[in-house]
Amino acid sequence: MILAARAVIFAAFALIAVGIGACSIFVDHRADQCGSDADCAKFANHPICQNGVCISSGLGPSGCFFGTPHTPDEFLNACTTSTCIPFDNCAHGLCGDGASADLTPPDAGAPAAADAGAPADAAGPSLPACADPVARPQVIYLTGSSNFPVLLAKLGPLIIKNTGYTPVYQVSSSCDGVKSIFSTQAKDHFIADPPTGTTNPAATYVTPTGNLVPCSLGGTGPGGVRVDVGESDIFSTTCAGYGPPSGDVGEYLGPIQAMLFVVPSTSSQKAISAEMARAVFGRGGAQGLTQPWVNPALYFVRNPNTGTQQMIAHAIDVPAEQFWGVDRGSAKSVASLLTVLSSGADHVSAEQAIGILSNDYYDADRGNLTALAFQAPDQLCGYLPDSTAFKTDKRNVRDGHYPIWGPLHFFANTAQGIPISPAAQAFVSVVAEPEPEPDLLDAYIDAGLVPSCAMSVQRSTDLGAVSAYAPPVMCGCHFEARLNGPDAAPPAGCAPCMTASECPDPAFPACHAGFCEAH
Repeated sequence: MILAARAVIFAAFALIAVGIGACSIFVDHRADQCGSDADCAKFANHPICQNGVCISSGLGPSGCFFGTPHTPDEFLNACTTSTCIPFDNCAHGLCGDGASADLTPPDAGAPAAADAGAPADAAGPSLPACADPVARPQVIYLTGSSNFPVLLAKLGPLIIKNTGYTPVYQVSSSCDGVKSIFSTQAKDHFIADPPTGTTNPAATYVTPTGNLVPCSLGGTGPGGVRVDVGESDIFSTTCAGYGPPSGDVGEYLGPIQAMLFVVPSTSSQKAISAEMARAVFGRGGAQGLTQPWVNPALYFVRNPNTGTQQMIAHAIDVPAEQFWGVDRGSAKSVASLLTVLSSGADHVSAEQAIGILSNDYYDADRGNLTALAFQAPDQLCGYLPDSTAFKTDKRNVRDGHYPIWGPLHFFANTAQGIPISPAAQAFVSVVAEPEPEPDLLDAYIDAGLVPSCAMSVQRSTDLGAVSAYAPPVMCGCHFEARLNGPDAAPPAGCAPCMTASECPDPAFPACHAGFCEAH
């Protein structure tokens, strides 16, 4: 990605200022030492030419792939200035044959398969109606992942403003979101209030200011109300029994979401490898090899219908239905219970605890949670989704160093390629813009997600092969500017603009979302 290339060079200059790279070891500081970066290739660690002198680029790790990546392994191991945290499999007995030991599915003696943990909002007669003839005369009914409410709170006000429709969402799971549109059974296309006295979450409507208010779905019969849009964190083909969209189902891709391994903020752990995670969640701790994660009762997981568990499952080669641990009921509950451990006095449990969580929930509570750098098989070291633990730039998702990510999927029943439901039409008109407006991009960014126009890699299946991606409309500069804040200087290498006439550089001739871009 062009923006990533800009970032590497400017990050390199920053490293020079603090003396990283011990340049004096391999250069002689003659003013005519180099005329281009190619003249510096004879030195180690890929130095660059600046003012006639070869200086450290700050690129790493040692042995990284230098050049334009084309294969999945090259993307994982491309040279970068991002922080890398290696994980030593052999220190845990997980190298060689130990890394590929047979899985041990949980048995009857394992922790309970489901435990809601933190209480959820329950539906009841005191709740307001989701659809109100005066306050909310037009609503869009959606269902799907428990990760989606974070984005919904940002996206909802924009939908209300642009269409007059109020989104109403009931948490189920990614695969239930798929089922609500794909199923041939009429009953599967409806959502209803949870039974009285249960801890199942009520539906919520979004206010114009972005609040999520529990409400009663009501409906004309025992089936409740018909779903307009099914949301999923994963491809429909990942859900058992469903194929790709065709015929009467339309698919609309949303922003990119990463899934993480997280621990309480008081934990000393900083990284995990695919082999280690496989031994934890696929072998229940492997009889102590996975120190400190040896207690399955402290594995905070979800279930096979969730996008979080499915994506993690693909990354560590453990079937999603064979995870050790306790299903905590929702992403919100996973985050809340790990936060409790972070603030408590039980340091042993905090050190032994580990969970799986979407990046949006993690970004919302970084003070109480720590994301673990993830090292994929054959990767030189582990990476966070972001370039460092203190940033939210998602650089390693955007360029392929961090592998556990995928686009959000929105599904609707269609006729001749157009959503049948007027409510679904309204939703799609906002989220499926071919050239996203800044306010839509900002809703994605503020929720901790990445607009596809800020990506330089893509994939077509969950955790499938990564390939280079050049978005038809790019927004990398706007993405970084939004993270930096309104009062910050433009991101390095980014030229502000109002129209394309203000973009004379032929390499960046298009003006989009306030900056000159390549496309």
